Parts: sequence; structure tokens; C-alpha cells
Amino acid sequence: MNVRVASYNVKNLFMERDITPGSRTRPKSERSLAALAESIERLDADVISFQELSSQETLEKDLLSRRDLAEKYPHIAWTKGNDERGIRVGIISKYPFNAVVNHTDTPVPLVDGSGEVRFSRDLLRVDVNTDADPDTELTVYTSHFKSRRPADPGEIDSDLRRLSEGTATRNIVEAEMKDYPNRMFVVTGDFNDNTDDPPVQVILNGDEPGDEKWVDSLDHLASDDRNTWPANPNHKRFPPEQFDHIIYPQRFDGQVTRHAPVRFEQSIDSDTRWVSSAASDHLPIIADIEIKD
Repeated sequence: MNVRVASYNVKNLFMERDITPGSRTRPKSERSLAALAESIERLDADVISFQELSSQETLEKDLLSRRDLAEKYPHIAWTKGNDERGIRVGIISKYPFNAVVNHTDTPVPLVDGSGEVRFSRDLLRVDVNTDADPDTELTVYTSHFKSRRPADPGEIDSDLRRLSEGTATRNIVEAEMKDYPNRMFVVTGDFNDNTDDPPVQVILNGDEPGDEKWVDSLDHLASDDRNTWPANPNHKRFPPEQFDHIIYPQRFDGQVTRHAPVRFEQSIDSDTRWVSSAASDHLPIIADIEIKD
């Protein structure tokens, strides 16, 4: 059977209930919510990992209540995580979960040996049951690494944190999946870095000689075709980059097809001209995966 996995930074899915007094965060507009719901419907993915959620209540009441998404995606994993502003990660699925595991409190050693931190948001894992068999057929991880914004005085360098998060992600996933050599798994998320940058490279290659190679699902595309941020093609302030990733072990390469960023332009039922840009500043990415018995 084929399962479509998507990863999507939905840009500040906050409503008034989620915003602490004094915060500069603003509620997501009705136009943006409508475009986001349309994008999710048109993606037609089976499992979607999200970054920049706020509360599960907002996810369910303000997003999944639209376009019958709650009926299409009855299974939700959400984690409170570590972000002070309240940025969360989560996963929705058409298929049930055999397990939901977060790593909110898991130590993330700094790679320069200066100490340890926690994941900036979290590393969330779900084990997905895609058929009537009781066993897990697919494991999906998602995370949202530290942004590139320079650290404030006295804080840990942002580049160091992302590299440490990438190293910890690789080590955690490798350890947890070691007992399931035939299980397909993917590592998804917004890593705030391109495929060629060290935090993503350490996920792909490990930090020890002989580590198994993993594959970035978009690496077969020309560099200009991989970009997922900013979603607005006319954005002039920042150069386009690929911050969003779906990564899997090289041994499963033949089971992954149609991997690409996805852009929706004209709305199917409103006057919104650029649906993807209205929904988020990131494009979603998809990977179609063949699950073998």
C-alpha cells in the first residue's frame, strides 16, 4: 500500500486563547486559516507533521473543524514542548497510532562539550498502524529546530543549538529504530537549514564513520526546486531556501516516490489568488511511501 506523508510549517497557528499578554504574536487571520485548511485538503496526505502549532484546542477547533478535516484526520498527536512563546509540533493522521512518544525532557548534549540543553520545541514520534495488522508499519518523527536568529547575550549560539539538535535527532532515532530493521521511518520537520548545512548533514550521515546513509527526499531535485521558504515567490527580503525536510534511510530509497514541495495558487472556492502564501510562509512537502508487508 502507499502512504503519503507531508511536513508543513503552518506559521503561528495561534488564536487569542494561545497568546500571553504582552506577546507580539498575533492571531492567525480568517483568510490565512481558510487558505491553510484548503491547502491541507488539497495535499491529500495520509499523515501530516506540523510545526508552529499552539494548543491542541486551536488545532481542533479553528483548523480541523474546516472542510471536514476532523473526520479525515481523527488521530492527533500533540506535545507541549519547550518553547517559551508556545510554538509546538504535532501530527495528524488518517490512521491510528500504536504509540506516541515525545522527547521534551530528553537531554540534548551540546556538540562542543560545553553542556546540554533540551530540544527547542520537541522531537515527537508516532508509530502508525496503516492496516488491520496490529503491528506498526510506519514511524514518523517531527521536530522544529532553533531559528537562525542570533542568540541574545548570554544565550547559547543558535548555530550550535541546531547542530546539537541534529546530532541528537540522529542518535535518538537510530537507537529507537534499531530493533525494527524492516520498519519504514521518516524524520520530518522545519530544521531552519538547507540539506547541505551541518545540522541536516549530521542527520543524513551520522557522526561516526560507517553510519548508515539517510536520504533527504528532495535531494534529487535541482537546488532551486527544493526551496520551501519563503512561500511567497515574489518575496524580496530573504533568498529562498529549503528549511523543510522528509528524511529516511537509504535502504528504503526505492519505496519513496513523488517527493516535492507543493504550491497551490488560485483557490478552488474563493477569490484568494495565492493559497500557499496566504496559508503560511512555508510550502508543505510530500513524500509518497510504499509500505511493504
